[in-house]
This record gives sequence, structure tokens and C-alpha cells, in this order.
Amino acid sequence: MDNNGVNEVFNKYNVDQIVVPEVVKEDLLSIIEEKLTKVGFYYRVAYRVKTSDSILNKLLLKRYQIEGSPNEHKKMQDLVGIRVILYYEDDVEICKDLLDTIFSTPGVWETTEASEYEFKASKVNGIFKLPTYLSKNISNPMLSDYIDDTFEIQVRTNSFEGWHEIEHDTRYKGSAFGGNEALARKMNSILATYELCDDSMVGLIEDLGHHHYKNKNWNDMLRCHYRLKFENEPLHPYVEEIFNSDTELAKKFYKFKRANLINQLCLNVYGKQAELTVTNIVRIVNQIGPNDDRLNDAFVKIELEKKEGNSFNRRRRFEPFKTLGQYKVFHAKTDIDLNNLSIEDAFRKASNLIYSWVNSRFNEVFTDIPEEVASYSNTSPGYSVMVSYNPEKLEFVEKTTHLDSNVATRLWISDASIKKIDNRLEFEVTNRYAEPEDRFRDTDNILFSRPNFYGEIADNIGICDVEKLKEAVKYVDNNEDYDNLVKLIKNDERRFPVVIFNAEGDWIDEFDINYFAYLVGYYSHIKMFSNKDQARRFANDFGLNMTEYVNSITVCYPRKDPITSYNSDIMDSSYEVIKFDKKKYWNETGCRAFRRQLVADIRENNIIDRD
Repeated sequence: MDNNGVNEVFNKYNVDQIVVPEVVKEDLLSIIEEKLTKVGFYYRVAYRVKTSDSILNKLLLKRYQIEGSPNEHKKMQDLVGIRVILYYEDDVEICKDLLDTIFSTPGVWETTEASEYEFKASKVNGIFKLPTYLSKNISNPMLSDYIDDTFEIQVRTNSFEGWHEIEHDTRYKGSAFGGNEALARKMNSILATYELCDDSMVGLIEDLGHHHYKNKNWNDMLRCHYRLKFENEPLHPYVEEIFNSDTELAKKFYKFKRANLINQLCLNVYGKQAELTVTNIVRIVNQIGPNDDRLNDAFVKIELEKKEGNSFNRRRRFEPFKTLGQYKVFHAKTDIDLNNLSIEDAFRKASNLIYSWVNSRFNEVFTDIPEEVASYSNTSPGYSVMVSYNPEKLEFVEKTTHLDSNVATRLWISDASIKKIDNRLEFEVTNRYAEPEDRFRDTDNILFSRPNFYGEIADNIGICDVEKLKEAVKYVDNNEDYDNLVKLIKNDERRFPVVIFNAEGDWIDEFDINYFAYLVGYYSHIKMFSNKDQARRFANDFGLNMTEYVNSITVCYPRKDPITSYNSDIMDSSYEVIKFDKKKYWNETGCRAFRRQLVADIRENNIIDRD
């Protein structure tokens, strides 16, 4: 401890050693939300871990474990915090009682004392012991004597949640209202308005329930009065008929204390979840309160009919298997380059490259797979290999499937073929994955994946789409280059896009055209004008803006009109970068954003089915 009574271990370095792993968040939220959902609350839940600065500031302010401090015998208890946000004010106390039943010991609660002369933030904060297995996962090598293995749960209404954190920061952290009684009073009057809103909302829905009671709309009466997250199933006709015949009985269910029902649901929170239908709620309330014989008989009939229906439709218990959705993530149909090899040698070399990929991926699953390229077929749970090799006919076919190592419900499918057609070798590759169709798919971030052997063949032999593809820029410098470019653009046999760059400004350096060619050069043609006369000729022949073409990018997809983007389009671009595996997000701007968007467009175009 230094001369100012500050504990020297309260420093940034020691605080930065604290690590709270993701499992703490996942498990705490799962435990709490499961119970809140079973009871039927309308709610939201938020989670936070204190930042390093916030931890350090609190340690210094509260002076935990320091002799003479008000917190001499205390530790910081809210390293981890959870906020439960409820939509109805009268759920707060019920939720507080429910939370006390979830963990090993009840919470230690701090609540605001209500006063008829004062309005202030409604505080319902509880300190709970972390489950032991979770507290052991938290790394705190230097400050474990000052930070407890506990966490805080705050319970708020939706109305208070919107402003509560700001009010907390201004009053508690900043003392913003110090000395300004008029503004402090104004803040208190706003708090009073929020409190009134909470009460008014409950009162309004209760009044709506009474309206439905008077109109014998029992289904909506029950939904308004009990205000739970009911399933979308109407009140059973048997119950409706009884209420129609005896409105005084129906009135008992409208007058029944909502808290008593929720407390009953809480008692069963560790057992099988009660069906949250209005019919089942009437059954539970009837057991607690009226115990009406007519309703009891009706529920016996309802259960019998349900059992008979289940017996009659017994086969429905067996859900049919569903076809997996298949999603293409790469497709290429090219020719293998024969400029440096005979057709036979090129076939053997390409077949070996594909087979080498198959063998290295599957030799631990299929231990009998031949070392050298050969026809082979085998299956194992989650895996299959089919290779057909016919060197006499110059035909090779590969079809393999394998499980995704990260996504349990995903299966990868690779198809490749090499075959002699006239005097050329046609090389076709399709990469797909299959998974349940109802699984969430992010259509804005299309998955793109080409098999490694495609690049191996392109690197070591060469592949052609009318002309040879390279992961490099091809420059247009003379009339011959220009004529070849026009022929390529207009060739109906071309399958990949042609991307043409005109660049006199410095933006092309930041765009990094060489990196762009590396990314897409094996499934697009990358051209750039190095001669101003040829660039102007292209602009004139293809209808570009003659005052802006000098800084432009034109994309020619097969059998589509060229698309040209000019300097303003390029420099004003923005692109949302989302790294799902690393949980990172940022917004790219300028020509790099344009490059990202162009790569995404080319890849999306690659996997669209074409005739």
C-alpha cells in the first residue's frame, strides 16, 4: 500500500490478467433463460463483463480489503453482470423470487425503498454465487483476494431499461446533478413518468381483459389477464361452452390473482414444462381455485380425445427424414492447357493431382485406398469415395463426400471429371455442401470454396477458358492485344467474367490489382490497359463515358452486357466485412471496399446455375 492508502496491486496490469471465458456467458444465460421461458415471461436478457477500466476504477473507489475502508471486509461482486428486462411491472417481484430458486443459494438483494415524497431509479439488484465449475473457468491470478466468485443480476422493466444506464452514469459515476436542484428535480419527475407508464400499461391491458369478459370473448380475456407468452392455440370449445353457460364462473378466472398462477408454474420449473395454452392455464387455475366439476369433466374428455387421437395417428410419432438442401459453392468448366504437354501426359498428371488430394484426405478413413491413381469405391459413416480411372479413354471421375469438421450438420460434396472431347481435355469441378434446409443460412455472405486440386492443376499444368487463366494481370498494350481482348469478350464459349481496368490515378495502388488477380484469377480474366490509345479505343467501342473512362473498371460476365464503374463509384464504395469465425465486423470504405464487393460479385456469379 502506498502513502495515499491505495493498494499497489490495484493497477492496470493486474486487472488485464482477468479473463472471463465465453462459457460463463453461454451457461449463465442458458440456465436463466430456460426458467424464464418455462414460466412464460415476456423478457429480454443482457450480459456483460466489466471492462478493465471499470474494474480498476471500482477497486480504487471502493478500496476493498483496505483497513479503515467501509469495504474493509468486502470484495467486488459484480465482475459478471446479467440484466433481466421484463415487460410488465408486476413481473419484477415474481421474477426475483424465481431467480432465488435457480442457484445453490438465494440472491442477496438490494432494492429501492419506495417513498411517497421521492421518485428515483427503481433498483432490484441481486448478488448470486457463481456455479463452482464456472468460477473455476475464470482466470484471475493477481486479484482473487479482492474480487468475489459471484455475479450480479439486475431486474428492470422495459420502460426503465432505456434510460437507467445513462442515469446511473450521470448520478453515480459523474455526480452530474451535484448542486443543481432544479434539474435533479426534473430528472425525478421523468422517473415518475416512467413508473406511471409501467402501471398504466398493466392497467390498460387489464381493462382490455374486462372488455373481453363483458363480450364473452374468453380466449382474449384470459390472454389479457394472465399476460404470459401463450402458444397460438385457442381456448378449447368445451371450456368455452361452460363459460358461456356460467359467466360467474368465467369471472372467477378473470379475478384470479395472476401472481398465484405464475408461482404455481414456478414450482414446476425444474420438471416438465407446462403447456402454455389458455386451455391448460384454465386447468391449472381450476386446480388451485374454483375446482369446478364441470371443468374437471371437460378436461378428462379433452385428455381422452387427445390420447385417442394420438393412438389413431400413432405413426405420426415417427418424423420422416427430410432431403438435405444442397448449395453450390464453386463451379468451373474449363479445358486443361496442352501447350506444354501431350494430351496423354496432361491427363495423367491432372488425374494424379486430383487423386493425390483424395488419397491424402481419406487414407485414414479408408485404409485400403491405393497409393497410386486407380478406380476405387468405398463408404463409411459420414464419408464416401468414388474414383473411376480409365487411361485408355482418357476419362477420370471423382466424387467424394465428407463431414464438415466444424459444422456438425454439414456434408461436403466434391465432383470432378476429366474427359477427352475431340482434341481437348475438358475439366469440370463442382463443390457443394448439403445440410438441413431449415438451417439458418446467411444469404448476404455467400459461402465460396474451391477444392485445392483445382488450383494445383491450374498452377502445375494450366487451365483455359478460351484462353489460359492466370493469377496475374494481363496487360493490353497493342492492337493485337486489343483484338484478342475483344474476341474474348464476344466469345460465346467463354464461361468466366472478363474484368478490364483503366487506371491513371493513384487509387489502383490501394486497390492492389495483383492481390485481386491472385484472389479471382483462376475463375476470371484480369486485363489492364497499359496503352492510352487502346484504352480510348475500348471506351469508344464499348460505350463508356468518354470523360471518365480513364479511371474505371468494366466487368463482362458471359452473355451479359458489360458493367462499368467509374472513379466516383469506386471511391464512394462501402462494404460490411463480417468474420463469423472470429466474430469481427467492420465497415470498409473506398477502393478496397469496391475490391471486396467485386470479388463477392464474381464469386456469387460463379455459383449461379446457368443453362
